[in-house]
Amino acid sequence: MTAPLSALHTKALEFVDRHQDALIAFASSLIATPSPTPPGNEQAVAQVARERLWALGFPDVAIFGPRPERANLVCRYDTGRPGRVLLLNGHLDTKPIGKREAWETDPFQGTIKNGRLYGLGAVDMKGADAALVYGLAAAVQAGADHLNGRVILALSADEEGEALDGARYLVREIGVRADAALIAEPCGISKPWEMIPLISRGFCGVRFTVKGTPRHSSISDRLPVINASLEASRLLLFLKDELRLTHPPTPLCPQGPTVNLGATLKGGQALAIVPGEAEFTADIRTLPGMTQAQVAQDLDRAMAEFRRRYPQAQVSWTFVAGNLAWTTPTQVEPDVPLVPALREAVRQVLGKIPPFGYCPGGTDAIWWQGAGNIPTIPAFGPGLMSNAHMPNEFVGLDELVQAAKIYALLILNYLGKERIR
Repeated sequence: MTAPLSALHTKALEFVDRHQDALIAFASSLIATPSPTPPGNEQAVAQVARERLWALGFPDVAIFGPRPERANLVCRYDTGRPGRVLLLNGHLDTKPIGKREAWETDPFQGTIKNGRLYGLGAVDMKGADAALVYGLAAAVQAGADHLNGRVILALSADEEGEALDGARYLVREIGVRADAALIAEPCGISKPWEMIPLISRGFCGVRFTVKGTPRHSSISDRLPVINASLEASRLLLFLKDELRLTHPPTPLCPQGPTVNLGATLKGGQALAIVPGEAEFTADIRTLPGMTQAQVAQDLDRAMAEFRRRYPQAQVSWTFVAGNLAWTTPTQVEPDVPLVPALREAVRQVLGKIPPFGYCPGGTDAIWWQGAGNIPTIPAFGPGLMSNAHMPNEFVGLDELVQAAKIYALLILNYLGKERIR
């Protein structure tokens, strides 16, 4: 038998129920304020969020960034009593719309249809941003006198780009710190609320280059040539079958790292010329315990075998430039106090607790935990990751309401005087 909800928890849930129309309208207004990366400009959407926080009674809202267009919103709520510091995080930018004709609704207008909210950023992650704001408001309205410590709500920039001007900036330049953090990225792949991820996989970008012999194509059957595009194709298929990455056993992610070969692919100069150079990239999603040095050894071993089998090929590889060369995976332990506080909040709202799992993609946990040393749940938010980064993005309206309730109860469980341990 589960314990009944306390009066504070009930009051928080009732607040969200009363304000669910406002919550959905707010999510729609965030969608209607474009902030794609590239080009990368969150000024307007950050202002929309700041005005809503002001209206809900949170005066301590500031915007930080290395440049005006890269706007990170930070709202601080201080109970005035000592206690834990909880960081709640979402990002304000989105991917670009892609092909406009593929959208069945206006991507820059939150559209409600069949119990869903459609629009660019609906699931990744302006819907979750709105739920964080209303979850914070519900917790404070219900239990301000019963909370200790502080809540920091950070709606950051540049998550969809190289992630240099968002959470990384807040950690390294502004010095945002907390005892624990939750990122409200979608945690479902095939169904909402599918799991509680404890792992955020890292990212490793690799570029492969193949050299050939550029000649007039009309004599390629008369003189020896190496067609760089054909050799690149051969290398792609070889790596698909032969690349083996060293990694420690990870029960939460038993299938291991994910390798996507040919993320980009180009070769040749023009018709009538034998391709003299070709290249392709690969993105590798890494696991805790993997290192860039070990990945390099694994790649060197595979490339040496390819050269042995196909000595005519001139092949090389390198890590891509910049931040995408390597981001370190993170993992939070299940006994970190935030985890049982979240599990109980989820049980209180959904009536069941999802299993532990892993976030397939990378999140800003690489900065909150990797650079800031803040134990971070890398993703627990409404919607499906599987419909992010594509046309007709949507999130369920009921999931937005559930999310706001979960975040409200999480705050009460983690910072309450009778907190979950």
